[in-house]
Amino acid sequence: MKHTDRPWLDTTLTAEQRAALLLAAMTNEEKLAQMVQISSSLVTKDGANKWAQLGAGSFLHTLGDDARRLQKIATETRLGIPVIFGIDAIHGHAIHNGATVFPSQLALAASWNPELAELTGTITAREVAAEGLHWTFSPVFCLGRDPRWGRMDETFGEDPYLAGKMGAAMVRGYQGDNPAHPERIIACAKHYIAYGESTGGRDSYDTPVSMRTVRDIFLPPFEEAVKAGCLTFMAGYESIDRIPCSAHRELLRNILKDELKFEGFVVTDWSNVTSLHTRQRVARSLKEASEIAVHAGNDMIMTTPEFYEAAVQLLQEGRVSVQEVDEAVRRILLVKFKAGLFDVRSKVKTLPLADDPEAARDALIFGTKEHLEASLQCARESITLLKNKMVEGKPALPVSGPRRNKDRTVKTIGIFGPNADSVRAQFGDWTFFTHPVPHYDAKPSFKVTTVKDGITALAKQEGISILFDKGCNLEKKEPHTIAKACKLAAKCDIVFVAVGDNLFQTGETKDRANLALEGAQNELVEALSACCREKGIPLVAILVNGKPLEFCRVDTACDAVLETFNSGTLGGKAVAEIIFGHAEPKGRLPVSFPRTTGQIPVYYNQLPGWHEGKYVDCDATPLYVFGQGLSWTSFRYDKISLSKNTATQGERIGVRVSITNTGDRTGTETIQLYATRKYASIVTPVKELKAFAKLEIQAGKSAEIIIPIEVDSLSLVNAQGIRCLEEGEIEIRAAHDSQDCSLDPVILTITQT
Repeated sequence: MKHTDRPWLDTTLTAEQRAALLLAAMTNEEKLAQMVQISSSLVTKDGANKWAQLGAGSFLHTLGDDARRLQKIATETRLGIPVIFGIDAIHGHAIHNGATVFPSQLALAASWNPELAELTGTITAREVAAEGLHWTFSPVFCLGRDPRWGRMDETFGEDPYLAGKMGAAMVRGYQGDNPAHPERIIACAKHYIAYGESTGGRDSYDTPVSMRTVRDIFLPPFEEAVKAGCLTFMAGYESIDRIPCSAHRELLRNILKDELKFEGFVVTDWSNVTSLHTRQRVARSLKEASEIAVHAGNDMIMTTPEFYEAAVQLLQEGRVSVQEVDEAVRRILLVKFKAGLFDVRSKVKTLPLADDPEAARDALIFGTKEHLEASLQCARESITLLKNKMVEGKPALPVSGPRRNKDRTVKTIGIFGPNADSVRAQFGDWTFFTHPVPHYDAKPSFKVTTVKDGITALAKQEGISILFDKGCNLEKKEPHTIAKACKLAAKCDIVFVAVGDNLFQTGETKDRANLALEGAQNELVEALSACCREKGIPLVAILVNGKPLEFCRVDTACDAVLETFNSGTLGGKAVAEIIFGHAEPKGRLPVSFPRTTGQIPVYYNQLPGWHEGKYVDCDATPLYVFGQGLSWTSFRYDKISLSKNTATQGERIGVRVSITNTGDRTGTETIQLYATRKYASIVTPVKELKAFAKLEIQAGKSAEIIIPIEVDSLSLVNAQGIRCLEEGEIEIRAAHDSQDCSLDPVILTITQT
């Protein structure tokens, strides 16, 4: 079909050709409007309408009829360019009350299962697309290495390799093979780059790392995003060695666009351009800030509407070139064409909900049985058993009731703790409770299974009675009901206590200087511990927390510890299934836990050289280590060998690992391969994760697996800032976690030929 008046609508042309044709038809003002993203939470209805008429390229946090109205206005302008609607669908489309809430990224990372990350992305995309939205500001490829930082829950943890694999899988889930598909959306890799490494865990603050370190540690996950075809990147709030990311030409143009060949567009984070002037003070005016942003390589400007008028003047004055603007707008248009906004009718919703015959069908997509089952599966595989001591001759977990009479049989269960029945704590940040504006007292329009709900439901099936008391609050030490909780605990056969944090202590803008548990949580746990020890029954801690906290006192007081992080809609059901042995705990920690705040950093891939390697007042090791996690069985690592002992650039080696299940239950082991360079031209980490795989092994049986390692992944960034594969010996170790040394490593020799 020919479109003589709008040739860019010809679907026989490539996306690149269509973008070029549309760009040629645009005025400079229309081009600059495409570079503007408006937040509906910051403008009036009339103001939003005016921006749509002007041709704003994108709106964010716009839902329902508001999005449909603005899309109708935009598509009826001279050129009819559709708006991209963006949303923070961080762990499910959770800003929509009624959508499926998945476990947080940090929780999902504990599954060590990229397939689940892809599934999460696929279902999230389906629910976001059903609302006529096109773009999620996710996944987060930042590394979470400082738990004082409020946004650690949004990361895939502390390791570049794991974060890259999980994040790339989620990109594939969002975008699929064809981002134009009606049920696919645009992904956004953020926050580019090293955002979580800021001084003191202070959000959006300066990150004092060298460009060599940026390339070596923080760039690899984002490289995975580019390889996965991620269509957009978001520039971080922070500065890198005092140069703001949105002013950093080397990062945005030289590295991302030129070296990595990123073909999509870069959007600033919230008001980054304004911050160049008002916070970071590298620009004397918003006009100068706009000039800096364009030169640096930002293509779309989030929530700085003043950019438009400033850019018009800059273009007229020749301080910003037409070529720079054309390049930015070409990238934006290219993404819109690739995402199907010009061609797929269901992606451009313009009818009010009441008049749209498809609206009722779309509404049925949210929180379907299939979607909830996927969320439950993610929670099951994410929950991590960190401790499981013997009590009275049996492991504390799992338990059963008198009807099943298996494992530890109990008749009465006590459930205590401020997070046992807290939806807000279980969900964490980036839901309808917190965004786009906080509504902490909001009520879910759907059934959420909390820890208390989940245990109670399965206990009833097992013929077990439940006693419950909150025990204490999170924010205040008084008033509390610890004495009451202990009286109830004395009547039980096992006690569960759910502790951690909540929305006032974790999430964006919730950085912490002290990671100790708030309120009387430690006192509650220790009082329950004394009661349980006197009676000879287990005390089990269930951690419901956005990120690592100080759990030393909890760990000492409890016989078993389960980490859940923010586990989503059915997190409590997943907890209960594991507690009762209906499911196997498969989670492995994606992040290390400090014993005390002053011990930070405790990430596993540290550099050697610490004089004496210890504190005078604290153990040097983390409380819980990266990769840690128990099963209902135990495994012995028997043997490791390489497919070849010498390798060079571009090759792949196979690592053969033999493992025996030494327990009496079938179990799944997550085999982790770590590399350590014996010598290098720079100081290198004591070990680095290079591959992992899961293997199910029958009770009492042995099994082998061959895990591939790309030899190029053993490279480093040298003192000149160049990534290279240096000659020398590298130890390859197969391990249960980052601290496991039960099996001696094998040596791989790297040569140049």
